[in-house]
Amino acid sequence: MENMDYVVMLRESLEKKADVLRVLNIRNKEQEAILKDPNSTPDDLEKNMNMKSELIERIVMLDDGFEQLFNRVKAIIEADRDTYADEIRLMQELIKKVTALTADVEASEYRNKEYAKTRFANVKKEVREIKKSSDVVSSYYKHMMSPQTTADPAFLDKKK
Repeated sequence: MENMDYVVMLRESLEKKADVLRVLNIRNKEQEAILKDPNSTPDDLEKNMNMKSELIERIVMLDDGFEQLFNRVKAIIEADRDTYADEIRLMQELIKKVTALTADVEASEYRNKEYAKTRFANVKKEVREIKKSSDVVSSYYKHMMSPQTTADPAFLDKKK
């Protein structure tokens, strides 16, 4: 019966991965909202990205564990498929769900990448405009405060 425990562990690993992918999808929706909100801060985005990073690390760990365990019991499962038929069927369904969730995550990641590009381009544009305005004001101030400006002969009355 020990082998059945391994097969159950494989299924549970897939269930955990599906759960983590669902949470990652939620974090992607939060990230989308952050990127679309002009009042959000870089700290909001960083916090979201750190949470997503932790979830991705969990997925990698689950994948590695699943692969190691599967390699250990693969021969046993293939030798006696009838005994493990129910668990195999459940795992096949879970693999379909995981694949669909992974596709959803990848699609939302792509959309968020495009939102981020747009957001950062707008921020760069704003910075450029502020810098340009600042340069104009600075130039005007320097010009008005220079000694030549105050005694410019163009402004003197020449009729004397």
